[in-house]
Amino acid sequence: MARRRRRARRTGPPHVALIIETSMEYGREILHGALRYVRENGPWTIFFEPRSLQDPAPPWLGDWDGDGIITTLYPRFSELIRATGIPTVDLDDQEPRTGPPTVRSDQRAIGALAAAHLIERGFERFGFFGYPEFEWSRLRLEAFREAVEAAGHRCWEYQPAYPVTWGHQAPAWEDEVERFARWIAGLPKPLGLMACNDFRGVQALDACRRGDVAVPEEVAVVGVDDEVLACELASPPLSSVIPDCRRIGYEGAALLARIMAGERRPPDPPPVPPRGIAVRQSSDVTAISDPIVAAALRFVRENVAERFGVDDVAEHAGVSRGTLNRRFRAATGGTLHDAVAATRIGRVKRLLEDTDLPLHAVAARSGFPHVEYLIAAFRKATGSTPGAFRRSRRGGGPL
Repeated sequence: MARRRRRARRTGPPHVALIIETSMEYGREILHGALRYVRENGPWTIFFEPRSLQDPAPPWLGDWDGDGIITTLYPRFSELIRATGIPTVDLDDQEPRTGPPTVRSDQRAIGALAAAHLIERGFERFGFFGYPEFEWSRLRLEAFREAVEAAGHRCWEYQPAYPVTWGHQAPAWEDEVERFARWIAGLPKPLGLMACNDFRGVQALDACRRGDVAVPEEVAVVGVDDEVLACELASPPLSSVIPDCRRIGYEGAALLARIMAGERRPPDPPPVPPRGIAVRQSSDVTAISDPIVAAALRFVRENVAERFGVDDVAEHAGVSRGTLNRRFRAATGGTLHDAVAATRIGRVKRLLEDTDLPLHAVAARSGFPHVEYLIAAFRKATGSTPGAFRRSRRGGGPL
């Protein structure tokens, strides 16, 4: 398709289209970054509409008479975008190519960070659950494996049964989960698992649940992208590497501004490293090699809202109280009683931060027999009252 002849640059603010998928956190955070650049350096006039990865090309794009485009969807619409002749910055991570100027996440830094997180928690066996057909997943795997092997450990890679589409649409979710469940069940434990993104992470958690593999006691799971809703809806909530998408959006807008000002082909900025890891329950653990202790910790986590004692945990683990206490101290350096208390306080913290439940409801959902006991235990563990903790974290709430 021949390129359309561009008209002379208009006077006034640049007119820029943001063709960004907004169905996932990654794209929405990029928009925030681009918005920050426009606020600091504009004005621009912006053309924007919500989009998913599966939406067809914008019908207006072929005739659009703008000054610049920022997009995360270049692979799908590359021919149409090139035909416009409009300066474009590509913020997509999907595949290697020569194309318009680009800003991307540092995929290798993402893989290395996930490995460091799991190694710090004492894991010595590792797995990776990815999309071999995508370069960004392969780069994450390479860095994850290199970090694991540099620490003297081994990494297994799951080989998917089915390729996925460009939009990550799995053709057979149930079959893949069942196959992955068999794979993860056959690996030695405890194991630290990196999923290439959060949706692979959700699949991994589903497979572990079906295979009766305890997360995080037997397998700790870390995803990527910090898709908050997906991570928090997962059971247990999924830890995730946080890409610096706002910086990507900001630098993408700065790059486009230089091109629209007449700079012929500015060099692409270096890959943007991740911000860190949002640690949630799926990896908030120290690796436990003793299966009896792992079973005990799983029972505590899954029954934190109930009233139980050490004898109940020992019965579930299939050993005597004395044996469980000895093995627990040998494996963790602490006592089961302390682990139960820490689990209950952790549950209280999450409920205070994430809900507006009154304190009596928080107590009931955390295994405390009454509010006064909760307040005393919380103050002992944190040095703060539940009310002060809630106000400091989220601006208050009814108690």
